[in-house]
Amino acid sequence: MSEPVHPARRMFDEGTTLEDLKAYMAPFAERLGYKFNTDTDFVNEVLESELEILAETGDVYCPCRVRTGDPKEDVKIVCPCIHFYLDQFSAIRKCWCGLFIRRDVEDGAALHGVLAEFRKGDIEARVASVDDLRDGEGRGFKIGKREIALFRVGNGFFALANVCRHMYGPLAEGYLDGYEVMCPWHGWRYDVRTGETDHPNANVQTYPVTVRGDEVFVTVSA
Repeated sequence: MSEPVHPARRMFDEGTTLEDLKAYMAPFAERLGYKFNTDTDFVNEVLESELEILAETGDVYCPCRVRTGDPKEDVKIVCPCIHFYLDQFSAIRKCWCGLFIRRDVEDGAALHGVLAEFRKGDIEARVASVDDLRDGEGRGFKIGKREIALFRVGNGFFALANVCRHMYGPLAEGYLDGYEVMCPWHGWRYDVRTGETDHPNANVQTYPVTVRGDEVFVTVSA
């Protein structure tokens, strides 16, 4: 006996339109430093494809990526998938298909299609707006496989590896005392400017931070 066929579980209401997707996605992409491509015809074409995928699968999977069938993997290609590919998208200034482009790109007409490879070298990944962090606050995020903690001290921003070298506690959840962050698990202190600690052989890596306008960028190696 064949297995019963279950309808796809819809993640959006019946009758979702292209304009509905735009209204849903635009504010989220904006928070991540991206916007819809300036080529509106291309945007409409991609979103129409996503509506077809939605009708078939129940969710708006990226039309230029192949679904594996594993929900834990496929969550990374539900549009907008910017969060999962900060390093790669920062390097090419767009998402895989070019539906979204970085906010600092004026004309996205040339940023269509999937690139076969990414450029090597250092890249700047947009990680936050200036107002996302108050003085004395930190937040954790990922750039590719890197776990990074971003801190604000006064008007300065500092980035370092988000793993305490003692018991691997998340430094982004720690407590700032001036320029030192105390690990929330056991209190080891790290200088957010240098990654140095007073424990032997336990310094952590730091990453260059650039503030342009109201946006914060962290530089990593591609």
